[in-house]
Amino acid sequence: MGANLNEELVKTWIAGWASCRGYEPQDHGRTVSVVLTDQQNHLEHIVYEPTDEEFRNLVEDTRKDSYRVLTVVTNRMQELIDISEKLRMRVTDRQQALMWVDMAGQDVEDPRPPDEDFKLEHVRDTSCRRVFVTANGDKAARGSVAVQGDYAVYDRIVTSENYRRRGLGSFVMRALTAAVLEDDVEMGLLMASSDGRHLYQYLGWTHLANVFVIRR
Repeated sequence: MGANLNEELVKTWIAGWASCRGYEPQDHGRTVSVVLTDQQNHLEHIVYEPTDEEFRNLVEDTRKDSYRVLTVVTNRMQELIDISEKLRMRVTDRQQALMWVDMAGQDVEDPRPPDEDFKLEHVRDTSCRRVFVTANGDKAARGSVAVQGDYAVYDRIVTSENYRRRGLGSFVMRALTAAVLEDDVEMGLLMASSDGRHLYQYLGWTHLANVFVIRR
């Protein structure tokens, strides 16, 4: 089984990501907009593989508003970045990637903590499953996952600085996977930072598309 990279798949990721963060995405056809309520209400527009003309129009719209951000999911990133730079727009992030994994064969049991000091807590709300890892009362790591149809969309897999390089990223991912497999999902999706890619590749995730962000 493989993930079919298309606009529908990108919108599936957006829906799961927004669900975990409490955002309300608005579908405009070729783009989806999201008010980032936890980031000073900046308005993020997300587009998958725009034509050059579509991209130029979106860039011009982005130029008009300092609170507007344009996120592009593409496999021709450098071509589009070249256009944006000619239009004097700032590329603020070019290191993210959309990734996927086949959920078949993933471990359905909660993993063992890498150290006996770590405690795992599962929380489930109406929109998202979350896990939290603590160590002697400190917040050590966390992560979230939402279900969108056959897909599990992972978000904000974070390890606190004092607890990095102790296996907590893998631990959180495996704990989330064990929990979400109760919903019979078939594939996983996530947006990886440059720091996270190595971890996800180690866990069997595959690159789908590059992602970059521009603003005025």
